[in-house]
Amino acid sequence: MNVKSLKVLLVEDNPVDAEFLQEELAQNNSHFKIYHVDTLGQAVKALPGREFDVMLLDLGLPDSRGIDTFLRAHSAAPNVPIVVLSGLDDEFLGIEAVGQGAQDYLVKGKTDSSILSRSLNHAVQRQQLLTDRRQAEKALRRSEERFRAVFEAALDCIYIKDRSLRYTHVNPAMERLFEVPTSRFIGRTDEEILGVEVSSYSKEVETRVLQGEFIEDEHTRRIAGVPLTFIEVRVPIRDSANNIIGLAGIARDVTERSKRDFRVSEQQEDYPSPIMQKTLARIRVAADREATILLLGESGSGKDYLARYVHEHSRRVNGPFFAINCAAVAPELAESELFGHERGAFTGAHGRKRGLLELAEGGTLLLNEIGELSLPLQAKLLTFLDTRQFTRVGGEKNISVNARLIAATNRDLEAEVEEGRFRRDLFYRLNVISVVVPALRERKEDIPSIVREIAAQLRHELQLSAEPHIDSSVMASLVSYNWPGNVRELRNVLERALMLSNSTVIETSHLGMDNSARRDWSINVTFPEDRSLNDVTREVKSSLVNEALRRSRGSRQGAARLLGISRYSLKHYMNSLDLGWGDD
Repeated sequence: MNVKSLKVLLVEDNPVDAEFLQEELAQNNSHFKIYHVDTLGQAVKALPGREFDVMLLDLGLPDSRGIDTFLRAHSAAPNVPIVVLSGLDDEFLGIEAVGQGAQDYLVKGKTDSSILSRSLNHAVQRQQLLTDRRQAEKALRRSEERFRAVFEAALDCIYIKDRSLRYTHVNPAMERLFEVPTSRFIGRTDEEILGVEVSSYSKEVETRVLQGEFIEDEHTRRIAGVPLTFIEVRVPIRDSANNIIGLAGIARDVTERSKRDFRVSEQQEDYPSPIMQKTLARIRVAADREATILLLGESGSGKDYLARYVHEHSRRVNGPFFAINCAAVAPELAESELFGHERGAFTGAHGRKRGLLELAEGGTLLLNEIGELSLPLQAKLLTFLDTRQFTRVGGEKNISVNARLIAATNRDLEAEVEEGRFRRDLFYRLNVISVVVPALRERKEDIPSIVREIAAQLRHELQLSAEPHIDSSVMASLVSYNWPGNVRELRNVLERALMLSNSTVIETSHLGMDNSARRDWSINVTFPEDRSLNDVTREVKSSLVNEALRRSRGSRQGAARLLGISRYSLKHYMNSLDLGWGDD
């Protein structure tokens, strides 16, 4: 094995001693390369031009004597380790030299070649360790300085807590937000600073972080009486033995964004129709529970509206609300949208992505049109409902999420179960509390109230100067219409009418509703004495699809919307019913 040669600067004015030392080192350790000078002045001149690994220094030189010799040599080359080799067997001088930084103090006549060689090697090794330590300390100081600069200047709130959830560090942004000096944070918990009620959610989340979880969530808390919405990230802090010793958190105030995202109108609770009053009464009961809710009803009937109502009247109101329309997401992307993915999980996955389920931590996730989920994805969702854990696409780590699920569909899931298109066990898991949302044609007494709500929303969204004016004749037309597309269609009609009016006054001519939709669809079906149930069901489905195509003037996209199904589902139905989908 090749051993690196060590360059030794020998500073010795006695030629006999110098020759003896060179012979000893050359005889036993061929990896030493000796460069000899007689005086300290010569040594100082030689140092800049050569990179010496170690200096072997006599303290009694023609131009310098005693400890001053070492001090001058050390000052000239502070990074070159020095081994003192003196003719004086002076214990106090040796102690002083080592105390000033010499690596060793050897006495001539009492040092053989092995001791000398070992001392030089150890000097180089100790100097390397010292150099490495200094560089590490320097890098650590630079890192701490950068961290301190970011910590102090960040607009986001940054904090560190110990295992008892007491603050150990907070940045100025925390002081500004809470209007509390650092001294009142350090050593105290959120309960002591903000009160038990405000801090209960944070304590629950941070307890999970101390168990090793990485949690990012959106929540609302009251600061000085004002509700503020934050996106907050919390991660565990570990020591060198990988033990969790605390946590670090970063919180960003997104209150203004949340205000922009939230629709201006409040939820309406006093609909006059008896059927909607019963529905809302059941919804209020469901909101007080933590159970999974299944909303059933036609497309556009307001299932997403009621899901948000549940969220805002539940204990999770301070958490986020997310929704995904399973029918609008391509099957191959649905798993990634819902559960997220790791970097490299598939082509185009250039980074880690958190799915909607993970984003809903502490809040509510609406799975709209859940009947469109594939069977494999249904199985993964069932696993989450059973364990409250999942893995991202391409991942191996189990991720725990505390989120409430609300499922919604316009399908008859029991029939889907019987036909093998929906898992029976998942249906039972979702159908803890079911609520049937009535179609708009079943609650026409509510149309004036709904119109006023939508008008208020549109005024805000379209930045109108005044509330839209709807006279009695227009309202009568709206009430008499059959609304196959339910509340969604009503909203579209009102928005289109405002665009056509070029003002805030809506006239009947602006509505542009298809009068044929005023007529209820009907089909005469007799009891299937000589036909099977499947034959009758097929006849009804075929009639419905044809009626939807007629009302949408042949538009398959429009027909799918009227039927409350995706375009892919309509294609499936038309092909299975031999109605001829044709080429796209």
